[in-house]
Amino acid sequence: MDQRDLGPDRLAGAFAELRSASLRQVTDPDPDEPRRRAYRRLRNRTAVPAVATAVVLLAGAVGLAGSAVRLPPAPVTATDPTDLPSARPSTGSAPPEPSPSSPPAAPSGTPSATPSRTATPAPTTGAPAPSGPRPGGTPSATSARYVDLSIDAPRALTLQPSGGTYAGWLDVTMANAGTRAYDSGDLIVVLPVEATINLDGTGIGGCFHQGQNDDTKTMFCTGDSQIPAGGSRSYRFRVRVDVAPGGPARTLAGFALTVRANVGGAFPADRTPADNTAPTDLRLPAA
Repeated sequence: MDQRDLGPDRLAGAFAELRSASLRQVTDPDPDEPRRRAYRRLRNRTAVPAVATAVVLLAGAVGLAGSAVRLPPAPVTATDPTDLPSARPSTGSAPPEPSPSSPPAAPSGTPSATPSRTATPAPTTGAPAPSGPRPGGTPSATSARYVDLSIDAPRALTLQPSGGTYAGWLDVTMANAGTRAYDSGDLIVVLPVEATINLDGTGIGGCFHQGQNDDTKTMFCTGDSQIPAGGSRSYRFRVRVDVAPGGPARTLAGFALTVRANVGGAFPADRTPADNTAPTDLRLPAA
């Protein structure tokens, strides 16, 4: 055989072998593939409207509750995007997300009302300070008000024998020349140790013993009510000395009455302290 005739046969054999290999790699098509693809498209078309309806209902509920939360759309998986309906409804849109400072959005079913302007509250003004003088307790350093009480009593009082002792009445006048109010006029009583004083019926309160020595004893007596400015008040005190009549005449010194203003338990300085004390000598005549 001629070696030149082997070329075409070799080429034909190669093509035959390539064709056989290609045919071995080709498999028969799956007869169920068209049915599967049609089923997936039908399932996607049924699920998408249900998901869209659920999103619309949920958005309406969120709008009625005034919630500021915005729900994202549910993801939809489809094999062919061109065949899928829109995930949002064709009419309406999701409510805008309100800012934290704005009030909740009105429900979509409620007619929109005309927005009203927020009225600016009028500035409040404090109550005017009173123009008149304020009631006070202690006057300030620049105040012109002052306390000025005085007491007047006889410089000497002659007592008479009475029931084995000496006794008599002492007439006292207290005056108020000051311009400052006070609570009461307290009375300090200094007596010879043989003497006693009776303040019953005078309006002056109880007396408290404060001390005693060989010659005198001292009592503090709660005062009567204040005397009006520019006015005065008179008192009569019963005085007794425990000395038996019949001896020689004698005089007891050391008796004195002092008035002072009481302001809430304090005793402000008097403008003229010299006239706040009235000393009286007690004279005991001979029998």
